[in-house]
Amino acid sequence: MSAVSELGSADTPGIVTPATVGAPAETVADAGATKTGRRLYLPTVVIAGLAAWLSLRGWNALEQVGPARSINAGRLELAGPAVTGFVVIVFSIEQLWPAERRPLLARGHLLDVGYLLFYALLVVPLVVLIGSGFADLLADAAPWLVLPRMPAVPGWCFIVLAVLGIDAVDWLAHLGNHRITALWRLHAVHHSQEELSILTTFRAHPLVHVSFLISAIPILAVESNTATPAAVLTVYACLGALPHANVRWTYGKVGRLLISPAYHRIHHAATGRLDINLGTAFPFWDMLSRRAVFPQPGGEAGRTGLAGRPVPVEQSGPRPRLARTILTQLAEPFTSIRTELR
Repeated sequence: MSAVSELGSADTPGIVTPATVGAPAETVADAGATKTGRRLYLPTVVIAGLAAWLSLRGWNALEQVGPARSINAGRLELAGPAVTGFVVIVFSIEQLWPAERRPLLARGHLLDVGYLLFYALLVVPLVVLIGSGFADLLADAAPWLVLPRMPAVPGWCFIVLAVLGIDAVDWLAHLGNHRITALWRLHAVHHSQEELSILTTFRAHPLVHVSFLISAIPILAVESNTATPAAVLTVYACLGALPHANVRWTYGKVGRLLISPAYHRIHHAATGRLDINLGTAFPFWDMLSRRAVFPQPGGEAGRTGLAGRPVPVEQSGPRPRLARTILTQLAEPFTSIRTELR
C-alpha cells in the first residue's frame, strides 16, 4: 500500500487525504468530443508578453549596476558551485539508497540534466530580469510595502521574517499553479517527470517563474532594515530542491518543520492535479490550510508523473529524443486542442 492511501483523515488537524483535497473539478475532454486541430492558447501568450515587458523594465532598472553583473550574481546564487555541488551530492546518495531504483542514465535523469543546463544558461537571466522588473514596479506602485526602519530589532529577525514570507507566498503561488488552468499548463511540465530525482527541481517551464514573482515582496518589505544575504537565498534554494530527491527520507518528527522527500513525493503522485503538500521548504502553510499529507515511515514509494500523459514525456517513444522532448514540452502550453462534438 502506498504512503498516500495509509495517511490520516480529514478529521485530523493539519492532515487531509487526496480524496478530500485533490484536483479541481475539471474534465480533460468531453466523452463525445473529437480532436480536430490545435490553436494558439492566448493565456500563455499573455504571460509571455508580461515576462517580456518585465524583462525590459528589469534591464532598465539594472542599468546602473550593470545587467550582466546582476545576471552573473543571480547565476552564482541560484545555479552556482554551492547549488550544483549540493545537487551532485544528493544525486549520488540517490544512487546508493534510492526510494525507487533506476539506471544512472535513466531517460528522466538525462532530460533533467538538459533542463539544468537550460536553467543555468537561459532561465536564470530571465528570473533575474523579471524579478528586477517586478521589484521596480512594486517600489513605484506600492512603497507602503516596505517596513519602516526599526533599529531596535536585530537584523537576523528580519532575515527570518523574509525567509518565512518567501515560503508563504511561494506556497500561495504554487496553489495558484494547481488551481488556475492557465498557470497549470506551465506548471504541468514540472509534474511530467516519471523518474523523480533532485534534478527534477530544474524541470520547469521558464514562464512559470512569472507566477512566483510575488516572492520579491518579503525581500522588499525588509530592505529598509536589512538586505537578505545571497547565502541565505542559496540555502533556501537547496532546501527547496532537496524534497525532489529519490530517497525515502521522512525526517521523523523534524518532518513537521521541514519538507522531506517522502512528503513532497506525495505531491508528485501520478494521480492528477493534486493541491496537497504544496510547500517549498516548510510544511506550516499546508498544515494551516489542511492540505498536509504526511508519509508513513516504511511506506512504498508511489509512482510520479501525470496520469494520461497530457504533456509529452521522454519515456513515450522507443528512443529518448531528449532535445525534441524539451522543445515540445516548452511549446505545449502555447497550444490548445480544438474539439468538436460527435
